[in-house]
Amino acid sequence: MLHIYTNSNFFYFLFTLIIISLILCYIILSFKYLLRSRSQSINTNNKNTPFESGINPVGLSKSYIDNKFYLISIMFIIFDVECLYLYIWAANAINLGWNIFYYMLLFVATILFGLIYITHNNMFKFNKR
Repeated sequence: MLHIYTNSNFFYFLFTLIIISLILCYIILSFKYLLRSRSQSINTNNKNTPFESGINPVGLSKSYIDNKFYLISIMFIIFDVECLYLYIWAANAINLGWNIFYYMLLFVATILFGLIYITHNNMFKFNKR
């Protein structure tokens, strides 16, 4: 059974963690503004070029890629993360009990519904030009 701790030490720790992270963000952003003024004082002609190696660009810097490639990569990430959750569950299935088994069936059914939706909308098919 999963327990949620509600004592005051947990909330104190959480509040402290949030405050420390906000202070670190403020420090990092302030370094950006301090170093920006120093960086702009150095005048070089090659500073604003898009390539760090000093090679002059040849042709257009924009390459056109179909949006389906991005959809395929996002779908791969979604189903890859699903495999990680299933592996962790399978490694601890005996210790977790039947209650978690039903949650994992719901999880697999949700991912299977997503896969059926993706194949039904033909997201894996590319049109030839």
